[in-house]
Amino acid sequence: MRTKFPWVKFFLGFGLYLFFHQINSILPGTLIGMIFGEGISSVYAHMKMLFYAYLVLSIIDFFRFRKSGYPVSFFYSRMLILAAVPWMMISIYYAVEAAGIILPHAIDLTWAILTTLLGLYFSIRLEEPLDGMELRPALKSVIVIAFLGALITYIGFSFHVPDNFFIAPD
Repeated sequence: MRTKFPWVKFFLGFGLYLFFHQINSILPGTLIGMIFGEGISSVYAHMKMLFYAYLVLSIIDFFRFRKSGYPVSFFYSRMLILAAVPWMMISIYYAVEAAGIILPHAIDLTWAILTTLLGLYFSIRLEEPLDGMELRPALKSVIVIAFLGALITYIGFSFHVPDNFFIAPD
């Protein structure tokens, strides 16, 4: 059954992304600001802010579906989306540069915002088909490993970004 696209959820997700983008300014030098925000200006920080925004949306869905029952693969679909979509967003963002196109700063910033919105859109669009899929135990295990890997790196790299790929250029 197809449902209407949940625009409220989409805009709430973008609002959460913006909140996480500014949380280090709101709570400078705090553990919360470092872990959830842009403590280190980096590409990876932007990936993690999308991760946390969608994680909050998924927690809201958890409470929304609690009484009516969860879709068959609710937890695994959300974990897969959380592990994969930030990488999809960054792949699309860097496709322009990989094609040899250097954007002026204002256009690059607009492109970055659009790819973030696209990442949120992907996340929400992937829910419907993935929620209803029956998954084998082996796939469930791989999804949990990917999710935990993403969570650990988003937290760990909040304090030290290990590779220049993840550092945003000035």
